[in-house]
Amino acid sequence: MTTEAVPSRRSFLKGGVMLAPFVAAPAAALAPDDSRSRLTRLEAEMAARSLHADLLRRINTGDRIGAAALFADPRSARIDANWITVAAAADAEPDAIDVSADGRRACGRHVCMVETISAMALDSTFAQMAYAQGGGHVRQTERKVMIVDYVRNEAGWAIGQVQLTSA
Repeated sequence: MTTEAVPSRRSFLKGGVMLAPFVAAPAAALAPDDSRSRLTRLEAEMAARSLHADLLRRINTGDRIGAAALFADPRSARIDANWITVAAAADAEPDAIDVSADGRRACGRHVCMVETISAMALDSTFAQMAYAQGGGHVRQTERKVMIVDYVRNEAGWAIGQVQLTSA
C-alpha cells in the first residue's frame, strides 16, 4: 500500500512563511542609505526656490539694490532696468532645479512672463507727440526662460548669475 502525499494549504503556508523573511529582507538591506545626500539636495532646492521668489518680489517692487544684494557678487548683478514685472508663467511646467553632486551649486530653469518698457525712437511725429504728452514708452510682455545659477558660499546660498532666453 502506497500513500501519496497530497499538498495541502497548510504545507503551502508553512513553506511561504519560512521563505518570506529571506525574500523581503535583501531588498531592504541592499538599498543604499542616501538620506544625507537626499536631504542636502532637498535643502538646496528649497533655498534656490526661496531665492528665486525673493528675486522676483524685489524686481516687481522696483528694489534693484535689494535684488542685487541677493547675488554672490552684487557688483556683477545683471538686472535689466527695463524689466517692470517678472512673474511665473501660469501654464508652464514646474521649475526645474538641478543640484550638483557636492551640493555647492545649483541651476534653475524658470519659465516666466517678463513685462518690459522701452522708449520709443524719436524718428516719427507720433513718437514726438507721445513724448510731449508724457508718454513715449512701449510696454511689452513676453514669455521667457530665466536660467539662474545658484552658488553656496560661507554666508549661505546666493545667486551667481541670471540669463533670460526665449521660451
